[in-house]
Amino acid sequence: MTESTNKVGSVAKAIRLINCLAEARRAMTLQELSQKAGYPKSTIHALLSTMREDHFIEQTSDGKYRLGVRLFELGSMVSRSWDILSAARPYIHQIASETGEPVQIAAIDHNEVLILDATDTFGALRVVTNTGARLPVYCTALGKAILASMTPTQASAILRASEMFAFTPHTITETDKLEIELAAIRERGYAIENGEYRIGLRAVAAPIFDVSGSVKYSIGVSGMYRHISGDDFVLAQKLIHTAAQAISAELGFRQ
Repeated sequence: MTESTNKVGSVAKAIRLINCLAEARRAMTLQELSQKAGYPKSTIHALLSTMREDHFIEQTSDGKYRLGVRLFELGSMVSRSWDILSAARPYIHQIASETGEPVQIAAIDHNEVLILDATDTFGALRVVTNTGARLPVYCTALGKAILASMTPTQASAILRASEMFAFTPHTITETDKLEIELAAIRERGYAIENGEYRIGLRAVAAPIFDVSGSVKYSIGVSGMYRHISGDDFVLAQKLIHTAAQAISAELGFRQ
């Protein structure tokens, strides 16, 4: 076996030990690590000693081993690099180009939808799609996509704090009916807005998951589509759903 192969093998074993400690979520003895990883104690001790020098591994006062602070520092650096706007911007411009309609990235802030970024918009849609605009959460695709991905307790708290005003005859203002709508959104993976906030305005949005599996953002496209079953709107659904999955992956989400 060459020196290069030995080094690669050592790296693989070190990664295996880190994963064992991460999965255990507690400090482990040398014997426990040997049994879990399947390596001799002498090999494990040598690897742990090397990783201790750079604070990837720490040893407790009773001689057990746990993950070190350096891993936390590196994880924080990676987390900061997963910037939602940087990750999403190429997708919103691509979808806007393919659909000819405005595309937005949104979050829920103080029980409202807050547009974090959007492609340029002109005309009647400007008021509801510009960056910084605030929209109701319960009757917009961007809001419903996030609501549907929350726990029932979280979603209920937001709805209780919202004055569910009927903006149009199509606005759902009854909580029980909205819960049925949210269940359908969870099933298909994206939300549809069909004239609920503005007459004639239709939109589709999908949730964006972060590395922890939480949903804090959504991506959506809105326009004066003639019908939700039209070819142009069906295309928008596919583009948004695919983009949401791709952005989630870039933020570290793994199913």
